[in-house]
Amino acid sequence: MHTNKLTEQFQEYLKLSAELRPDYIASLGKGGNEAKITAVLPETPELLKAVYSTVSGTSSEEEEPSLIEFIPGYRLIHMDEYEEEMKVLAGILEEKGQHPDGVILPILTNYGSDFICYYKSAEGVEQVCDLLHDFGDLIVMYDSPDKFLETLCEFYKQEVYFLDEEGYLDCDLVLEGEVGAALNPDAKYWSE
Repeated sequence: MHTNKLTEQFQEYLKLSAELRPDYIASLGKGGNEAKITAVLPETPELLKAVYSTVSGTSSEEEEPSLIEFIPGYRLIHMDEYEEEMKVLAGILEEKGQHPDGVILPILTNYGSDFICYYKSAEGVEQVCDLLHDFGDLIVMYDSPDKFLETLCEFYKQEVYFLDEEGYLDCDLVLEGEVGAALNPDAKYWSE
């Protein structure tokens, strides 16, 4: 049941994205990657199931500005590149001496090897975190996978996200902080 709610939220997010970028959904490719993701992640989190059962993701080869980014500055990792990005993320954690208890999986990345990650603590608490390559600390952005998708949808509804002159997805940073903090009161990211 939970996957269904996340899938619905994810589909709403795609619909809202398409209002600004009509070709975005098609650029993400078809879903149905359950076998692929299960091969990489035997215990696939519901959030990743919802995403990759719907789309394949954005290839690192994509060149059309309006189609690269899932959120400003980050692309949705393509299923075919997922294993590679997991290794990059693990390498950063290792290099920075971070050994968090629990599960950390990449969702979004950028060209600087920064990540937006799914994190499940040893106690089973699921959150979505920011991990910047230069620091290696997990900073909670979204209180749960539900809040991650709900907040992203709100960013479109409240016009936090828009296309800049060159066609890249951009955002109103002040409004983003207000909306993010309102929906994710426990997340440190928005209060810093």
